[in-house]
Amino acid sequence: MKHLIQPLFVKGMQLKNRFVMPPMATNFASEDGAVTNRMIRYYSERAKGGVGLIIIEMTYPHITGKAFPCMLGLDDDKFLPGLNELAEAVKSYGACAAIQIGHAGRQTSRGVCGRVPMAPSAIPLKGSAELPREMSIEEIQEIVRAFGSAALRAKKAGFDAIELHGTHGYLLNQFLSPYTNQRTDAYGGSFENNLRFPLEVIQEVRANVGEDYPLIFRLCGNEYLEEEQGITLPLAKEIALRLVETGVDMLHVTGGTGETGDHLIQPLYYDHGYNVYLAEGIKGAVADIPVIAAGSITDPLMIEEILEKGKADLVAVGRGLIADAVFFKKSQEEPDEIRPCIRCNECSRRLRGGFRISCAVNPLVGDEAKGELKPATKRKRVLVAGAGPAGMETARILALSGHEVTLCERSDSLGGLLRIASVPSWKKDLLALMGWLERQLERSEVIIRRNTEVTSEYIHEFNPDVLVVATGSIPSKPNMPGVESAMTALEVFKGVAVGDRVIVCGGGLVGCETAWYLAEQNKAVTIVEMLDDIAMDMEPRSKVAILKKLNDQGINIICNFKVESIVPGQGVIGIEKDGVKREISGETVLLALGFDPSRLSVDAKGKFYETYVIGDAKEPRRIMDAIREANHISRFEI
Repeated sequence: MKHLIQPLFVKGMQLKNRFVMPPMATNFASEDGAVTNRMIRYYSERAKGGVGLIIIEMTYPHITGKAFPCMLGLDDDKFLPGLNELAEAVKSYGACAAIQIGHAGRQTSRGVCGRVPMAPSAIPLKGSAELPREMSIEEIQEIVRAFGSAALRAKKAGFDAIELHGTHGYLLNQFLSPYTNQRTDAYGGSFENNLRFPLEVIQEVRANVGEDYPLIFRLCGNEYLEEEQGITLPLAKEIALRLVETGVDMLHVTGGTGETGDHLIQPLYYDHGYNVYLAEGIKGAVADIPVIAAGSITDPLMIEEILEKGKADLVAVGRGLIADAVFFKKSQEEPDEIRPCIRCNECSRRLRGGFRISCAVNPLVGDEAKGELKPATKRKRVLVAGAGPAGMETARILALSGHEVTLCERSDSLGGLLRIASVPSWKKDLLALMGWLERQLERSEVIIRRNTEVTSEYIHEFNPDVLVVATGSIPSKPNMPGVESAMTALEVFKGVAVGDRVIVCGGGLVGCETAWYLAEQNKAVTIVEMLDDIAMDMEPRSKVAILKKLNDQGINIICNFKVESIVPGQGVIGIEKDGVKREISGETVLLALGFDPSRLSVDAKGKFYETYVIGDAKEPRRIMDAIREANHISRFEI
């Protein structure tokens, strides 16, 4: 990792390494925009982990630019004390502290910012009910001044640098993009005019902070819009040159906009290092200016390769640092100890819902104060039944606390449904999580017993102080004619052969992934779903991504269809929305209709042990719920 640990000097800012924590919204600020203790702890943990540069999440320079309910404000001097405390906390661990300034433009709502959103042109964000109004010249100038004032506050607060948010569909990006800027005055209609507002912002910021203060610009390298309607890499290169000429000291390159969020925060269906080619392209255009690469970078070896090959000068790891605050330190010492981000986008899902972020694999995000494990006051003999993610995480934490833990799994391998779900080649992120959990258990004092079913007799003989039931779930099978001839989606991932024409009953996440997996094997696949859409249980960006994959594979999708019976070897019979009965033909019928808890059947007579039921055994849900419950009972109840 010799390239990653190299220092970098940018206009008085001395970075100890090339590892960057990019700005990611958290909603950890107070409702009026102030820094909170929760936010300070969150960033401090990442600084403590050895990060060279932490760029604090986007702050609004003007109330009209507020994008989230609990977003940091930088439009008033009243925020200075808290911002200073945040900057000093980050710097106390040797990291440099920058802060991002951005205006939401059309990507907010009246409910968040208190007024009608404004934008270069009155073009609504697709899928939004908000119609923005076109900004007047006077308003443009007001926002320019607001950026300058906010930058000065950031400098006064003690930040080492500022970053202007010019990507992801926010206001600066909106002016730069031909897609969102359809003005015909001095602020639109040509390359020079589209640049005018961002360049005026840079000039105003420079006038406020001085020439020797580092200025970063987060640039969109590709908006990924159809028919190249917006910014593409060739245009981004031209923009980059002008930004540098006007006074930008560093470029932070990403991709995606409001309409293409799956390219902005990529789900696990997309490649790692997804947007690195954009940083490489910009680096080729502005050779002497440091460039930060970003986009699903979770592997230390990939980071080193990016730097070694000169694709970028620094590398940003975002969700990976949410999943593991000590990512950098572990990358230098024991890379396989890094708790992997699975790119499930639960953090993003919560943010889009107006909530504070959390993490599927790291329940302590935002609760870092609870992170230190206390030794057990009384060592207990614990029996954990089931080695899925809930059972594995429970056993791991209880062993670290000093308990005597035995983990029983009735099959010959650990992982439960996590192992089955990670079979497709595009689910490597889940495979990484399973591998991490297995390694943690191997290095612990947990006694692992495979091919061992926990029964009443086994419990009686084991004589535990605590029984944790983490036995997972089993596929649901409806009571209908012919159901006994149907397979389940899980059997497909276990390698059971299917015919060439397959009907997948159920269009949720499991059904969609199964259909895609089979289509890759050249099967003719039809999904039937009783609702009026598929993938409705999925995180929005993941849904967009998988719908594209299904379309690319030519998978037939039939909605508003309720299956009433299965005809072995022939297909299914069901009712359409209008009441018309219809038969759909296929050799194999797969059920992807949800899951039911799989619980122990034990005799509780004379019970003398504590019992906890967690994960899918309690109620089938997501990995996030399983790991969160495992953490809670392990830390605070047992």
